[in-house]
Amino acid sequence: MNNPGRRPFPNFYRPLAPKLTRVFELEAGEFLDPIVGRLVPQAMDAEPYEAISYVWGNPRKRRDITIDGETLSVTENLHGALTAFRHRPVAGSSDEPDASTAPAQRQPVRRLWADAVCINQEDLQERISQVELMSFIYAGARRVLSWLGWEEGEEGRRQMQDAIRFIHAFMKDPEAGLCDARVLLLHHDYLADPTEDLAHLSEDDRRRFEEQARKWEAVKFFFEIEYFHRAWIVQELGLAREALLITALKPADDVTAEDEDWALEVDIIDWPLVGRFVKFLDYSGASLVTHLGLVSWVAHHILMVWATKEDGTPDCDFLTGMHWTRTLRVTDPRDRAFSLLGHPMAILGGELVIHPDYTRTRGVIYTRLAVNFIRKTNNLYIVSLVDHEDDPSLEQWDWDPQHEARMPSWVPDWHSINRTTPVDYPIAAAAAEDDEISFEGGVDCKYGTSLPHLLVRGWVIDEILAVSRRMETTDFPITHLARERTKQNPFWLDRVWELVYPAEQQGSALASPGGDALAVLESLSVALPLGAREKDDSVSKAGLNQTLEEHHRSFAAYVLEYHELLRGALSEAGSVNEDDDNSYLPVRSVFDSLPAEAQAELRRRAEGTTAGGFLECMTWPSMCRIVYRTALGLVGMGSRVTRPGDLVCRVRGSAVLMTLRRIDGSGASEVTGTTTETEAAVSIRCAHIAPTVVPARMKRGVIDGAEFGEMAANFRII
Repeated sequence: MNNPGRRPFPNFYRPLAPKLTRVFELEAGEFLDPIVGRLVPQAMDAEPYEAISYVWGNPRKRRDITIDGETLSVTENLHGALTAFRHRPVAGSSDEPDASTAPAQRQPVRRLWADAVCINQEDLQERISQVELMSFIYAGARRVLSWLGWEEGEEGRRQMQDAIRFIHAFMKDPEAGLCDARVLLLHHDYLADPTEDLAHLSEDDRRRFEEQARKWEAVKFFFEIEYFHRAWIVQELGLAREALLITALKPADDVTAEDEDWALEVDIIDWPLVGRFVKFLDYSGASLVTHLGLVSWVAHHILMVWATKEDGTPDCDFLTGMHWTRTLRVTDPRDRAFSLLGHPMAILGGELVIHPDYTRTRGVIYTRLAVNFIRKTNNLYIVSLVDHEDDPSLEQWDWDPQHEARMPSWVPDWHSINRTTPVDYPIAAAAAEDDEISFEGGVDCKYGTSLPHLLVRGWVIDEILAVSRRMETTDFPITHLARERTKQNPFWLDRVWELVYPAEQQGSALASPGGDALAVLESLSVALPLGAREKDDSVSKAGLNQTLEEHHRSFAAYVLEYHELLRGALSEAGSVNEDDDNSYLPVRSVFDSLPAEAQAELRRRAEGTTAGGFLECMTWPSMCRIVYRTALGLVGMGSRVTRPGDLVCRVRGSAVLMTLRRIDGSGASEVTGTTTETEAAVSIRCAHIAPTVVPARMKRGVIDGAEFGEMAANFRII
């Protein structure tokens, strides 16, 4: 029903019967002709149609189109898509008329579905009902036409064509292509002036470098197109029977209706080919992706959401899909959940995990989603996807419709900035389910009631004592000193080692020669890539997978390569003084700090291998996380908002460890010690910080903290 005082809906938006949508029958025309068509209601399985996938673009830049004789204002980007698609058929499509056919013989209309035209955007109830049908609309379309936008000028066209040609050529022999590209790791830096570094190259090497730089600059340009960074395309591409990525050269301003020889120049690339390209880069060339600043991984995340197992069943659950897509842009934050309701795992207990509702805040929608999953699964996986952008509040709040982002600390804010991978560790820290998980407070999200508390039980492992700086992917590759100086964390591995194994520990009981030092180093090495897989472990989606033996060897090579780089830097500098230009250099390397027996073991492991495997494995998992040391000397990796005093905990119902922050000094002041099953558990009131990894306390088959002598606790998480 229309609200009183609002202008009536246009006549072409007649009420829709349940399960029906509208298709826009777009009349043929040339570039300068107005966009004219009509809306036809139909069931999804009736007459064939094509669905348009596009970015709305700047809402203030609008153009008029004509529907059933009336005017509708649409964004300039949609107007461009309609202009391009009605001008000529999409090349290479067997079911399209031949482009050489005389105009009079061509199809008079093109049947298209586009949300801004086919849905009455001013009718809230219609928007809600059509959002629930969106998966059927895109899955039922004959083809999805993905409009990347106009190519702006000849330079934009050159970059686009270079990228498309390069992706085609690269995928003919991707291993060789990646080998050719590695010249950019050695002689190219976006942060430092590369001219001096290139001066010593031979003419052939310089030509090879310049050719690779030009090609990868085009690839960088391609994946920075706004289209790839919009949340709704995840569903639109994932459900498509066939998807074509399409762009065209925007005609010059002086093109007129009399230019009979003028034709729209269209460039097309198949989405599956792009998918194979980005998947290969993420798993085999992560260091190159991060070095060049490519955002190709965004497109790979889309593929991961729709990945299937060998039997055809989904390989990605709904929550992990939300995590992989949370970096994408939405106009409405609630659409981070609603835009994935077409996923096959969006059904939980026979119904949708959440129903579209644009009347409540995102905090309410996200909390309802979390409560629903926890109640129906008795597990806390959704809590492990929390990644706070800033420190969570330690205050008790009430639900308030004026606070869009208000939600408990244990609920993921899917709209916050996130750059981390899920903590996909191959060894479970606790039982995956617990039927005693409960809630207290305003679970129904009624305004004026308190935010709900999450009540869980488990064990306190230890308290965090020291925390590293946040790790960045640009810190990880080992290249040369000129580039090392430009990093945010120069010689990051040596700095982290100073924190987890400080010099004052040398000679203590924790650092017996050849033993504990190597054990601490191995614990650090396994934390950084979120574990090493054995043949029976599930494959990680966060990067390349190595066996533990391969991991030990490639990590040893990594330590030695950093050692050689630092040794050369220290020899050149002469000495290290924190007040001079050499302050970016650590006093010693990881390798130099180890006992002789441990050094010999690392050299043995590194023989005949390189650091590449370790680097590709740890790049994505370590990104934007920190390393810490606990009071007992345990090494862990956790969230960027972790700080000293936080507790590392094992919680029933969570396969990964948790970092929790006590409130008002709640809980025992001494968190270490022994406990037994018969001892009373301490009660701790806290906020949830993030999932975490402590390899020394994650042992295959051990899911009870009592086996490590950890302190039993009941946690009230606000």
